[in-house]
Amino acid sequence: MRSTVSLVASFICILIGDCTAQLKTDAVKIKTNSSKGISCYSRLEGEEGVLESPNYPSDYPSNQDCNYDIVRTSSSVCGIRLYIEDLNIPGSITKGGDVCVNDYIAVESCVPEGGARFCGNDSGISHHYNFQPGATAIRLSFHSDSSGSGRGFRIKYKMVEDCSSYFYDIVPSGIPPLVGSATCFTRISEPSGTINTPYHPKNYPENLDCVYQFVRTNPNLCGVRMKTIKFDLQSPMDTPFGGACSDFFHMPSCGFLCGKMEFSWFARYQPGATSLEFHFHSDESTGLSGFLISFEQVYNC
Repeated sequence: MRSTVSLVASFICILIGDCTAQLKTDAVKIKTNSSKGISCYSRLEGEEGVLESPNYPSDYPSNQDCNYDIVRTSSSVCGIRLYIEDLNIPGSITKGGDVCVNDYIAVESCVPEGGARFCGNDSGISHHYNFQPGATAIRLSFHSDSSGSGRGFRIKYKMVEDCSSYFYDIVPSGIPPLVGSATCFTRISEPSGTINTPYHPKNYPENLDCVYQFVRTNPNLCGVRMKTIKFDLQSPMDTPFGGACSDFFHMPSCGFLCGKMEFSWFARYQPGATSLEFHFHSDESTGLSGFLISFEQVYNC
């Protein structure tokens, strides 16, 4: 991904007053064999709790792959807030400066990966992530290779019941000049195909909110592979915090894309999810040609 990617709105640090409070959690402890690099797993079932890298605060082992399932405690819960209390994961970043490679902790279901894959020493910040429709958990994954090691991470989480600031319940708009007879909502159950902005390759209208809902027609489906054929939205605006998108395409709570770019990614369903959604928004400015994106529902992840 290039400099046209804007992740600012999803990753503004949030000061939370209860991040140092005593936590109550019911968790299955991690089981791991550091000498053999056997995968490890933790299931966290409390309304708030803590996840840590293997051996924390000592250095984590090489060649580890661990999953952490943060279980949705009730239907009223719409997301989780993660507070990164301590992060010490040595790892290189891709040339574009967006994605951690080598060692990282990631929110598995989020794309683009740069908005939900963490390495380095970014302690003391918080992030919010939504549950997908029907999801029973949000999964975080930790990966380490043989290139080095560090102290790892300690992350606190808390269930959230108000996700209105994170595009949780988007109302699709009408499509000019068809307002009143057509809404910008696409329900996708086909195994493969394309999605596009209204009227592509002509310019998309202003003041749109479009929802693209990929339906998990089989519980064995694990995600959606997506690749740009064309992507041309308004360029990001310069701000003191970096680029900010006025017209954008995103998976809610996972980062924003705008400008001209190419991408190929794999969007995963969360455990138990019945669908996953993407959102396109245009403001009052004149639109551009928009996007055409190919997709394929995938069984083998």
